[in-house]
Amino acid sequence: MAFEDTASPQNLALLEARLHRINHALNGDNEHEAASSPPPADSSAALRLRTLERQMQLVASRSPAAEQVLRLQSKHPELFNKAIDAERSNSLPLAPQAALVLSHAQLYSRISGQLQSLQDTSVPDASSAAKLRELQPRIEKAAARQEKQAEELAELRSRSADVVERWYETGVLGMGERWVEWEERMRDVEIVVRRLEGAKKREEELV
Repeated sequence: MAFEDTASPQNLALLEARLHRINHALNGDNEHEAASSPPPADSSAALRLRTLERQMQLVASRSPAAEQVLRLQSKHPELFNKAIDAERSNSLPLAPQAALVLSHAQLYSRISGQLQSLQDTSVPDASSAAKLRELQPRIEKAAARQEKQAEELAELRSRSADVVERWYETGVLGMGERWVEWEERMRDVEIVVRRLEGAKKREEELV
């Protein structure tokens, strides 16, 4: 009996503190703190319970979520009873429980093997990572050098393409035009020579 007398005020204080936190979490303001403040600790248990009920109604009236939870609790109280859930979880007979465990035996063994392999995997030596960190500046310099060389190669390719283009224009196309010009000149010279030869031949025939 003495335990109940000392436990009841503690339980009421816990309920009041929880209700205060719920009110603050749902509403997030201090507008109704005066109305929802708990009665003095030396009040009777009945008065404190009535105050808790009024405060719960106030929280439910201000929060649709809290009202829905209270409505769900009134319709389905078994959802909020851990003792009933614990009994239901143990209501399965031993034979079906054993069959359920045996049906997943391969899964258990596979997961156990994977965990064991992870446990047996050795952690890499920290000295290797330290050496890699020491090489990081050299790696960055080498990467910068490689990037610079790539830029130089790209510039050389561009210049080579320009040189080839100029050679084609001046060498191939230019020589082709010159050959055409020379052929035209040779044809003109040949025509003149033939005319001179014809004129000379006619003069000789007249003599």
